[in-house]
Amino acid sequence: MEIDNDRIDDAVLALLYLTLHDELQSRKEFDSDTLGRLHEKGMIEHPAGSLQSLVFTPGGLARSKTLFESMFAKRPLEQSASPARSASPARSASPARIEGNAKYPSIRVELADLGNQMWPILRRVSYAMSDADVDDAEIEQYKSEMKAGGDPVGVSSRWVTVQAAPVSSA
Repeated sequence: MEIDNDRIDDAVLALLYLTLHDELQSRKEFDSDTLGRLHEKGMIEHPAGSLQSLVFTPGGLARSKTLFESMFAKRPLEQSASPARSASPARSASPARIEGNAKYPSIRVELADLGNQMWPILRRVSYAMSDADVDDAEIEQYKSEMKAGGDPVGVSSRWVTVQAAPVSSA
């Protein structure tokens, strides 16, 4: 199995936010290679030394918070679901699909839980494209369009079939 170090780095950066203290510091109880890569990417100050904490860069702290919230925050459906309701397998709403002229219509991606946040959408769609064996050059083109455009859901829907916000079945 080939390991995607960028995904590991994102997960560790998100988890570092969990142990945030003193505004910019976090516990450094993670793999030293990963911490080294995060330092090289400018997310944290140099992690070497005997201190138990590391220091985020301002950009690293912001990215850590964004990743933490996108990976670990309860989604609106999870927050509003009562115990009795969450035990029920049936849902009253079905996701709306934005199909149109997607370049890869067979790739379906759920984005309803991400709002209009560019980085989580970019990550989810590019992972789905990678899982579907889309050529790396195509994925990079998608990423470039995402970074240049102002509508992450709209850009994504030109590339894949997007499952957008649930539609009420009333």
